[in-house]
Amino acid sequence: MRELPQNKFFEGFYIWFDKEKKEEYYGTPLYLYNVDTKIDTEKRQVKLFLKKTKFDGLKYPGILYFPYTENFGTMLMMFLNADFSNFEKAYKTFFYAYGFELLKEYVPYKELEDTYKSEKKMLDIMKRVFEDSSYELIEMQENFRKCVDQVYNLNGIKGLEEASANSKFIANIIKHESDVYRYSSKIEVFLDSYASKDNDYHEESYKSLVEKLENDTLPIKKHNIYTSEKLSNILYVVLEQIVQAPNLPIKQCQNCGKYFIPSSRQDEVYCEFPDEKGKTCKEKGALETYKKNLENIPALLEYRRSYQKKIMIVSRNKDNKQLKKDFDKWKKEAQAKIKLFKQGKLEEEKLYNWMLENK
Repeated sequence: MRELPQNKFFEGFYIWFDKEKKEEYYGTPLYLYNVDTKIDTEKRQVKLFLKKTKFDGLKYPGILYFPYTENFGTMLMMFLNADFSNFEKAYKTFFYAYGFELLKEYVPYKELEDTYKSEKKMLDIMKRVFEDSSYELIEMQENFRKCVDQVYNLNGIKGLEEASANSKFIANIIKHESDVYRYSSKIEVFLDSYASKDNDYHEESYKSLVEKLENDTLPIKKHNIYTSEKLSNILYVVLEQIVQAPNLPIKQCQNCGKYFIPSSRQDEVYCEFPDEKGKTCKEKGALETYKKNLENIPALLEYRRSYQKKIMIVSRNKDNKQLKKDFDKWKKEAQAKIKLFKQGKLEEEKLYNWMLENK
């Protein structure tokens, strides 16, 4: 029986989950081309960010107990949203974080070397690997989207809205409602045991560990680790974990249409994926909602009515300098009041009364 890597490894993909923390962890060797890392030494976790960096042809090994860390379900969401139309877009939207090794089910493993002598050599190999598997990738993406749409009622078909995602997922697999059922084979599971926790608690003495466990101040969690050489199998595992988690829906953003898992409230309608300028749909949606709410506030409606009336009078009496001066003074005072209101320093009722008294 194959054993888990105890230190660094240059082959394979391993993933595990903490549903309470809503995090997923994975280990895989990467080249980190155009990728930066943010390392949390205390938590022994690594975050990946797509950003231009100096090329390095060396493969960075995976380390099981110093894993890459993402929010629960991120790998599947990134795959569902990925753009596989060409190599550059596929890399930027998915493979920079998970590596091309997961495509070796479609291409000879020898194509993926440990080191490359030049950036061009590495990119040529990666592009060929992607192009030889692009059809299967797009088909796989369509199959997972079809399954997710049915399980989470995203396809507009009515019925079974009250049923759990897990029940619908199991029925989907049994009845072959999508081709995702084909991806459930060749998944290997390493059952977690207390014997593997020495890496987490190596600084604790035996006496200290016993006392903390006895007082329930050191809850030790066990996480089964899943591995497969197939990307399709890994994605199946992630989806299976998501549907089994309570109150964790998959939704489509009402702004950009991307699949996402709400980070806090289940009724969220906007995702938190940043655009090219770093703005998320959640931020933009909150701003638009705020603006729409402001438009319906009586005090602000009264300001706009008074403003239009006053500016029209001024425009019809261009020679009356005092009229223009009075208007400028009123506008300055009114906008100062509105600013205080938006800052929460002036009550809406007081703002409204001021607008009525000074219209």
